[in-house]
Amino acid sequence: MLAILKPTPAPGFAIGDVPMPSPSAGQVLLHVLAASVCGTDVHLYDWNPWAAARVHPPRVVGHEVCGEVVAWGEGVHDPPLGTRVAVESHIVCGHCDECRRGDFHVCENTRILGVDVDGAFATHLALPLANVWPVGDTVPAEVAAAMEPFGNAVHACSYGDLSGRTVVVFGCGPIGCAAIAVARVRGAARVVGVDRNAYRLDLAERMGANAIVQATDAAVDDAVRRAAGDAIDCVLEMSGSPVAVASATRLVRPGGWISLLGIGDGPDVVDLSSDVVMKGLSLYGIAGRRIPETWEQVTAYVRDGVIDVRALITHRFAMRDIDDAIELMKSGQCGKVTLTPE
Repeated sequence: MLAILKPTPAPGFAIGDVPMPSPSAGQVLLHVLAASVCGTDVHLYDWNPWAAARVHPPRVVGHEVCGEVVAWGEGVHDPPLGTRVAVESHIVCGHCDECRRGDFHVCENTRILGVDVDGAFATHLALPLANVWPVGDTVPAEVAAAMEPFGNAVHACSYGDLSGRTVVVFGCGPIGCAAIAVARVRGAARVVGVDRNAYRLDLAERMGANAIVQATDAAVDDAVRRAAGDAIDCVLEMSGSPVAVASATRLVRPGGWISLLGIGDGPDVVDLSSDVVMKGLSLYGIAGRRIPETWEQVTAYVRDGVIDVRALITHRFAMRDIDDAIELMKSGQCGKVTLTPE
């Protein structure tokens, strides 16, 4: 079958013909209908230090995917063949202390599709039954593929009441823009988007931002305060920028909270004593999606049309054109980029 591979420990991907997977016991086989490109895939393409330390080529890459169930492994009898499903990309062990507490999103033995096991940029994908989420034929395949990253935004917004609040989102990539839409749906009175990329600031406004701020290499605290126009109750940090993380702790009012999803390339420098401890801030690390709570919330938003996820999908490529898709991602002149098998 056609697949996009990280063939060797070096920059770049390759288009290859690999054996068709067979579903093992407890697994289903999906025919891939659509996939989407994540920043993680760009790291794998570039073979940055994180990728070099984590991934062992050869590996089929990709983890954001929608597929149709075409075969069952031993012991599986549901969902019915032909069911359209979205995919949870984190495969958890089910027996560690975290899993036993129901905190599957921080399973200490998590394996990620396209990183630790073969992934979704292919015509077919075999994975555990627990990782598929039926969505029905009314949800477009490209939207179902984007439900995984959209779930990150929903998770980030879930740690406090946003009704009537002022929210700032640092980093207006697809997840940040999705978080803007979620915050508005959850009743935020004012949402400010902050990014250095003009294209993504425009997308942030289309997704519901009341105001936008152009980021620079220096802190933009004063500009954000002016745009917020009131005390800032919450920051959703999606950029991973050390400057943005430090700004978030300074900007949020005493007793407020911050969701931290962005991962930077180096350590952050935060004045914990003055800007966290003495202000009584709550900091939440956002790892993946809470299972199943986040998926239930995402499905309600998508199926009921509460949030137009399709508005985040700005470009579409055939899988064979993965190099072009990656270059577009690097340019920043896009929202979510979708791939379809030929």
